[in-house]
Formats: sequence, structure tokens, C-alpha cells
Amino acid sequence: MGKILVFASIAISLATAGLGFVNKGKLDTTKKDLADTQGTLKTTEGSLAKTKDVLKTTAESLATTTSEKAAAEAQVSGLQTAVETAKSEAAKVTAEKTALTDQVTQITTDLEKAKADLAAAQTAAGGPTAVNPDVDGVAKRQELETLVAKLQSDLDSARSQVEVFQKDRQDRALKVVKKGLEGRILAVNPAWNFVVLNLGDKNGVVNNTELLVKRGTQLLGKVRITSVEPSTSIADIVANSVPQGATISPGDNVIFQTVEE
Repeated sequence: MGKILVFASIAISLATAGLGFVNKGKLDTTKKDLADTQGTLKTTEGSLAKTKDVLKTTAESLATTTSEKAAAEAQVSGLQTAVETAKSEAAKVTAEKTALTDQVTQITTDLEKAKADLAAAQTAAGGPTAVNPDVDGVAKRQELETLVAKLQSDLDSARSQVEVFQKDRQDRALKVVKKGLEGRILAVNPAWNFVVLNLGDKNGVVNNTELLVKRGTQLLGKVRITSVEPSTSIADIVANSVPQGATISPGDNVIFQTVEE
């Protein structure tokens, strides 16, 4: 009986030891799985943090881009307004010149007719020194002489206005632009084919001045001034002056060179 109890005790001990070994293996495996899971979780948390950073950066870039787009659109709108204003002023000046020229032409026509009428009246009355001239004829001649004098005065006045107008335009056109004057392009509007320069009236720039556009030593084309402000000016890109494949961009340099150069 005692031997049986000993054998039973030994069997139970062995079974317990075997069960403990199996449980230890399972525990080690579970611990390893837990460690792997924690590592995966840590990696996932790191990826999530990076993704959040990317999203934040993207959102900030989008906000900056939206702001820059709005600023660019506002700048283009302002430039378009400036161009329209310059065109309107040019049209106004042209209209004034045309009106003055038409006025001179009309007065000249009226004056020639009045002189012809006066000459006819003098001939009909026997000349300005005729004896016993007709009273009505004298009155008519005097009226025509007064009209001729007035028309001549109006013609002289109109011609004087035209001369003043032309002199003002010539003075601006002949204003000397400093040789070698350099500047920079601030903005470009491809749709309207014009640029904005950092050169203005204080730099001696005048309308119709042509400047070369360069990037380093590369010649990109020409621009012609159309509107001048104190510190800036607007210039059209001269047609066919830009080589194929080249583009004019903000930051490009402009330089004035005389025809001889």
C-alpha cells in the first residue's frame, strides 16, 4: 500500500512538473506576443504622429497658397485697373489732340471763306478805296473785316494751343533716360502681356521707352513703357521680341540701352 502511495505521489509530481513546463511555455509565448504587440502599437503611434505632422504641414501650406493666390489675384486686378486707367488717359489725350486739330482745320476753312467773301464784297463795291461807296456794301465789308480779324485771332489761339500740346509731348518724349539705367520686373501678367517695373518717373523713365529684359547674360526680349508712376511703371512686352521657349518672369532685370548700342 505504501509503495502505491509513493508511486502515485511521484506520478502527480511529474504531471505537475509537466503541466508547469507547458504553462511556462505558453506564458513565454504570451509575453513575446505582448511585446510584439506593444512594438507594433508603438510603431503605429509613431506613424500616426508623422501623419498628423504631414497633415498639419499640408494644411499650413494650403493656407499659405490660398493667401498667396488671393494676394496675386488682387495684384493682377490692381494692375489691370492701372492698365485700363493708362489706356483711358491715352485715349483722352488723343481725343484732345484730335479736337484741337479739327478746331484749327474748321477755323482755317471759315477764315478762307470769310476772306473770299470780303474780297468779293470789295470787288463789287469797286475796291476798298472806291469813291462814294454803297453804304450797305461798306457795312458788309466792315462786318466781314471784323469776322476775318476774329477768325484770324481764333486761328492763332488754336494753333498756339496745339503748339503747347505738342511741345509738352515732345518734352516728355525727348527727356533723356540715363544710359545704362537698370531695374527689375516686379510682376508679370501673361494674359494681358504686360509687366510691372520698379522704375518710375523719378528714375527718368517716360512713355514709349524701350528696355531690354535679361536674366544674367541671357536676353529674354524687350518691353515698352506705357504708363509711368513716381516709383513704378507698366510696360507692354514687345511682340515677337521673346525667343521661342523663353519666358519673362518676376525678378528678371531690365536695362535701357540707346539705339547706337
